[in-house]
Amino acid sequence: MKIQARFYETYELCGIVDAVLRDPFEHARMLEAFHCDDQWTGLVRPFEKNSAFHQFISFIVHDAYTEQADAIELESRKRMFKNFAKYPDAIDDLKPHLLPIEIAFKYHGIDHTSFEEHLATSGRLFEDATEDDVYDFTRELWLDQSYEDLVTQTVAEIFHVLFQNRLLLVRFNQYVSGIIADADFSKVEDLPAHLFSPNRTLIRARPPSWAQRAVFFRDRGRCVLCDKDLSGLINLANTENYDHIVPLAKFGLNDVSNLQLLCSECNQTEKRDKAAITSNTYQSWF
Repeated sequence: MKIQARFYETYELCGIVDAVLRDPFEHARMLEAFHCDDQWTGLVRPFEKNSAFHQFISFIVHDAYTEQADAIELESRKRMFKNFAKYPDAIDDLKPHLLPIEIAFKYHGIDHTSFEEHLATSGRLFEDATEDDVYDFTRELWLDQSYEDLVTQTVAEIFHVLFQNRLLLVRFNQYVSGIIADADFSKVEDLPAHLFSPNRTLIRARPPSWAQRAVFFRDRGRCVLCDKDLSGLINLANTENYDHIVPLAKFGLNDVSNLQLLCSECNQTEKRDKAAITSNTYQSWF
């Protein structure tokens, strides 16, 4: 699988994901919308391609786009549009009539209904637009396929960057495990009970081949704790173990974002269902 990455605002959004996971308490009000009303149950299905981490990134991206839309200074844009109306080149350069989300669409080459086209349906021009028009446009846009395509592309690029960062993945999986540990299962209407053990932790699921390959290549075929080669090219006796970073016994997920590559010895002696352990050492290819 290949990603045609354009990296438009990708690293800025990566920074937001990182900041939220570094201090979830600071962002508690915003994060409540991610797991409230038992939405956390959508994270526990074992080894979905649209992983729990993908879902979290998607939530952050949508929240960022919503904040971006709410912060638009429409009157300032309208004055700029009016002042430079006689200078088409300046208008093309400054783009006051394009909302930030439209620039993202254009950068990714995604067809969409523009804000001006939205206004034209009621016979009005950009100069006539109000804050309510911006609100209506963006809320309609959230339901459009073009927006879904933009979010899918953006999430894929962010995941591609952040999946390399095991320390960030620890923070994410610890955050989710805390949600599951504190959940009142008796009040969950559609709890997938067959996925849980009697002590409310998830039943172990074997990582599928695609998840194993993703983790094996991310970790360069080496134990992330002791750096032992597990590729089979040096020693056939060294076998890879796909370890849950946050152990299932600690309410960890069966999710590709919660896996790391360990040798048998480290898996048996260093982990053994203890607290989340990983390393910040990475194989450099430069």
